[in-house]
Amino acid sequence: MGFLFDMLEKAEGSICQATNLLKVLSNHPEAARLALLEEDAPGASLTTMLQGLNRFLLDRMTQDYKSIAPHSDAFGQLLATPATTAIRCMNCRSEHTRPGTTFVNELIYPLPKSVGRSVRAPKVSFSQVLKSSIERETTSRGWCSRCQRYQSLATRRTIHNVPPVLILNAAIMSPEAKQLWGTPGWLPDEIGVIIEQGQFFCYEGEDLKLHLQRGMHNITVYSLIGVAADVDSGQHQKSHLVSVVNGMFGPYSPSILC
Repeated sequence: MGFLFDMLEKAEGSICQATNLLKVLSNHPEAARLALLEEDAPGASLTTMLQGLNRFLLDRMTQDYKSIAPHSDAFGQLLATPATTAIRCMNCRSEHTRPGTTFVNELIYPLPKSVGRSVRAPKVSFSQVLKSSIERETTSRGWCSRCQRYQSLATRRTIHNVPPVLILNAAIMSPEAKQLWGTPGWLPDEIGVIIEQGQFFCYEGEDLKLHLQRGMHNITVYSLIGVAADVDSGQHQKSHLVSVVNGMFGPYSPSILC
């Protein structure tokens, strides 16, 4: 990765070949198991492969950095979102918690709601999607050790702090999600995040400006610096990946990548 980025920097916009990185990936057992290369998963969705590669690279780079003396976790701290997940049985109400850290957060979109013909569906903002995705309140079937049977379990994440670099997998899998991302201006250039008493608050646009003017809370402002996308023409042609990178950011500015 270091060699590749060194080439990209020296090329100053010219084409670079990632042959060495691809050779490493093709010989890496975990990369093969995850089917991160087209040769290992012919016909697979490039979106799914790209997001899998994102998770794999962040995890490997963090582990590799820790393995080098003096075995610092500084790299992981730049990317990690530390949280505690509370799991509660809906039957007996028993609850237990477990700590967890993620280097990439996957977006979860609200389910479409049926509304009357004369009623316009409420607009969903990027900040609302991000908040529900980070806190991630879900209900699923799982084993309850107290009930000694499978029950409905409710889970909710409590966020302790946010990293300097926030990386997201857009996970656009539904027509509703595609419609949101296809709306001009839906993805903001900046968002503001406040962590208060374990709760995650996210603001954009005029709401963000208002919070910055008031200065009442410790708010972290993220600037959008990069997006990687799978471009699909929908005309029975093979899709292809592109990246859009905004280089106008400071070395210590909080950043967000999708």
